[in-house]
Amino acid sequence: MPHFAQGVVKFQREVFPEKAELFEKLATGQSPEALFITCSDSRIETAMLTQTDPGELFICRNAGNIVPPHTNQTGGMTASIEFAIGALKIPHIVICGHTECGAMKGAMNRAGLTTLPHVREWLGYAQGAVD
Repeated sequence: MPHFAQGVVKFQREVFPEKAELFEKLATGQSPEALFITCSDSRIETAMLTQTDPGELFICRNAGNIVPPHTNQTGGMTASIEFAIGALKIPHIVICGHTECGAMKGAMNRAGLTTLPHVREWLGYAQGAVD
C-alpha cells in the first residue's frame, strides 16, 4: 500500500498545482454533465475511458453496474440517483457495463454464490435481464 501514499504525494506536488484553477472552481460546487453508473471492478477507470476531468461525471459504482428497481427503501444507489437528478439536475444518465464482468457471471449462476449471501441478493436485481 505504500505506493498509494506515494501517489497522493505526487498528486499534491505535481497534478494539483497544474490543475489548481479547475480544483478552485470545483471547490465551490459541481455541475456534472452525466450520471455515470458503472461496475466497481478495479479495471474500470472512468476518467481514462471517457477522457473527462474531475467534475464532469457524477459516478456511481457497484458490482455489475446494477440499478435496482425503485422502492420506498433507502439504499446507496437510490440515494445517489435521487441526488444526481433531484439536486444536481444532471441531464444525462449512462450505464456502462464491461466484458468479462464477474458480477454478471455470478448473476448467471447465483446458486454458486452460497458463501457470498449479500452479493447473491444484490445480483438478484439482474434476474430480469438474465431471464
